[in-house]
Amino acid sequence: MTSGKSLQPTPYGNKRYNITKPIDFEVAMNYGGTLMAIAGADGELAEGEFQWYIDEQQMNFVESAEYIEALRQFDWKNANVEELLSGIKYDFPLNFRRSMLYQAIKMCRADGNYHDKEKASVAKAAEILGIEKTMAVSLESLAELEDSAERLRLSLFETDV
Repeated sequence: MTSGKSLQPTPYGNKRYNITKPIDFEVAMNYGGTLMAIAGADGELAEGEFQWYIDEQQMNFVESAEYIEALRQFDWKNANVEELLSGIKYDFPLNFRRSMLYQAIKMCRADGNYHDKEKASVAKAAEILGIEKTMAVSLESLAELEDSAERLRLSLFETDV
């Protein structure tokens, strides 16, 4: 059962993730809740981790304030990742499983610490999502490469890194 509410993609969301149509609000809650549970596997959902996801949603969806507020109220500590994942069905041209794992990795790394418990949670999510270990390692490497490129860009502009 859905509420009928949906999140409308921005041009950035279309370009970055090929989001071509609205996303059902409840599906988005399952997706975001899953990411929060994965990033909180070390016992804490760090502000930097949550802020990364908020920033990502504000760029990807028009008028995302209601969604972000619902995420703030979400009980990620007691979330069942397998149950949440069963409620996620996307039908736009994107491998959402890989995208989700990529975003989970980015979110876990956003506070500057990719803890062993977070890595284990990412590995478990990859297993549930049916993503091979080599692909999960590739997604982790991509996230690390992007972070390095961002530090390089900032250092070239002579800013604090």
